[in-house]
Amino acid sequence: MSRSLGVMEALRTVLPEWSLEAFVAATLFGDLLFVAPALVLFYLVDVGSSIRRGRREEPLCSDRTVSLIATIFGGLSLVVLLESMFALPRPPAEYHVIEPSEFGFPSGHTMAATVFWGALALWLPRGRRSVRIGIAGAIVALVAVSRLALGVHYLVDVVASVVFGAVYLATVGRLALDRPLRAFLAALGIALAAAVATGVNDRAFLALVGTAVGLVGWWLVEHPVIRRRVYGVYDRLIPDST
Repeated sequence: MSRSLGVMEALRTVLPEWSLEAFVAATLFGDLLFVAPALVLFYLVDVGSSIRRGRREEPLCSDRTVSLIATIFGGLSLVVLLESMFALPRPPAEYHVIEPSEFGFPSGHTMAATVFWGALALWLPRGRRSVRIGIAGAIVALVAVSRLALGVHYLVDVVASVVFGAVYLATVGRLALDRPLRAFLAALGIALAAAVATGVNDRAFLALVGTAVGLVGWWLVEHPVIRRRVYGVYDRLIPDST
């Protein structure tokens, strides 16, 4: 049964060529090349804020931030798992503006954007929650439309991706929010399932290694000995910090 409802085809027909470069840029908001550095930056900002506050009995990175990062790792692994499970083709190649990966359902970029921006909107303690959710929704919609405009997904693909991402966030938020170890173990389980389902293809391997490194790195950094050394370096660099 075809997934095409004619929306993608209609968009590709009416969109001017000059607009496609803008959609190529917009799709990056759900791309791993954007999400991964953003997570690193987010972690470093939280650690820096913790060090400046000087609350040495507290974790260097808050439980909320670490569980959020682990949740996003799990969501990226879930994309790989679902794509392998459904293994549905993309639209015909004549519609493609960019060179896509193999499978077309769900939309990995749209689901990654849903998980990443949705997690930030729901769990970041900054600004009004309704504003955060509105901004996140707009970015997810932009990524979804960009995937249609670039001819690499059908409407069903992107809508299903938003649903999958939202259900995943609701589930993890209930079970593992502010529980970093539980969030990382859930992410690692999903990554292992994706590796088995795909025969450890490149994307599954990266998801598994990235999640494992994130878990081990978090544990090491939060070890009391390492934490004391981090503060020791900070005190030497900025003596007045004490």
